[in-house]
Amino acid sequence: MNTPLSRRDKRLFAAAAGVAVAAVVALGVVYAVQPSGRSDVGCIVVSLPSTMGGAEVRNCGAAAHTFCRLQGKVDATVAAACRQQGFASDLRGAP
Repeated sequence: MNTPLSRRDKRLFAAAAGVAVAAVVALGVVYAVQPSGRSDVGCIVVSLPSTMGGAEVRNCGAAAHTFCRLQGKVDATVAAACRQQGFASDLRGAP
């Protein structure tokens, strides 16, 4: 047997839905204004085409030197990012 909801039950469901929507909005705002927390100093960050559309590649420190040495010679975008971060010495013979 189904009985219709009373006015009190309807208000309770509406209040619960309102609280849920407010919580989702608050989490969205907190996520949107929160800083990323990572620094790109000494790192190479470059967006490259990928099989799934595109990928952000991030290498820091020794990995950045190796990445520039190997990939900077074959990709102008990587070479530009390496030069911008001061890894130009790893680009001998780069485009």
